[in-house]
Amino acid sequence: MDVVENTLGASIDAFLSRPLFGHLATHHPDGPRESPVWYLWEDDTAWVLGDSATDTFPARIEQEPACALGVVDFDAERGLVQHVGIRGRGSVEAFNRDRAERLLARYLGADRSGWDRRFADYIADPTETALLVRVEPETVVARDQSYAPAPVG
Repeated sequence: MDVVENTLGASIDAFLSRPLFGHLATHHPDGPRESPVWYLWEDDTAWVLGDSATDTFPARIEQEPACALGVVDFDAERGLVQHVGIRGRGSVEAFNRDRAERLLARYLGADRSGWDRRFADYIADPTETALLVRVEPETVVARDQSYAPAPVG
C-alpha cells in the first residue's frame, strides 16, 4: 500500500478504525457506480458486507476489480472535512461470520441483543448469497481539508 499523501495529523489506521460511512466506487459499462457501505479496516484491508441476491456491487467487482473506497468525516459546524481515499482492487470472498460480526459491531455495538433484527439474523443465519468484498489498497490519499466555519447569527 503506497500512501501518496497524509495530511490528517493522525494515522490512517486510527481514522479508518472509526465507524464512518464508506462509499465504494465501481465500474459498470454504462458508467461509474457508487454504493454507500459500512466497512471493516483490518490488516491494511477494507472489508464490506455484501449479498449477491440483493447487491449489485459484488458482480461489478467480479467483472472489473479496480475500485475505490472513499471515507469522509464531515461536520459543517466545526468546519471539519477529513477524507481517506483508497484506490485498489476488489475481490468477492466467502462469507466469514466472525469478520462480519466484527464489522457490524463497529456500527451497532458489541451487544447483539440490541441490534436491529435484520443484522442479528444476518449473523446468526446468513443466506447462501451472503459474502464479503475485500478491497486491497494500492494507493491511499488521506487529507484534512478542514476550514474555518462562518460565524452563525
